[in-house]
Amino acid sequence: MIVLILAWSMSAITTDLNAKGYLISVLGDSLPVVLVPAIVFVLAAVTAFATGTSWGTMGILMPLVIPLAWAVMSINGITNADGMHILYSSVACVLAGAVWGDHCSPISDTTVLSSIASGCDHIEHVRTQMPYALLVGTVAIGLGTIPGGFGVPPWLSLGVGAALLVVVLRYFGRRADDTVR
Repeated sequence: MIVLILAWSMSAITTDLNAKGYLISVLGDSLPVVLVPAIVFVLAAVTAFATGTSWGTMGILMPLVIPLAWAVMSINGITNADGMHILYSSVACVLAGAVWGDHCSPISDTTVLSSIASGCDHIEHVRTQMPYALLVGTVAIGLGTIPGGFGVPPWLSLGVGAALLVVVLRYFGRRADDTVR
């Protein structure tokens, strides 16, 4: 509860300080429009990892990302229906990056509870989850978010990304029976 209250407070402060106006003036004309969603994903992931909260990250970033994405789209002249995928993807990347960062964070309540519930050492739990999360996050950005910014159809990105994950699992994965004796 305290984290959510602090996130709401931070959101109110950023509104009072007109942080979105400042970000638009500084970044609006320098960000490449096709990379805005990927940048947002990384920013949300880092914020959630550092704070240990996905909801707090969403509360902080959503009021900043939507106007920034719209301003970047406006500067590049793609505020029509053909450019809306940038705005939609930016919003989705706030949510996805926040959940990804929260999942990886050693100070996240869900990570702590998962390690306690499974009877696993907390740091060992974080260490064993990180390779899977990094792989999926990298594939999501590299084969989903960035190509999506260029207008690649989502079904194509999903298919190629899923195939790559299956290949990686097939050639680098091990069965649980092989490692536990």
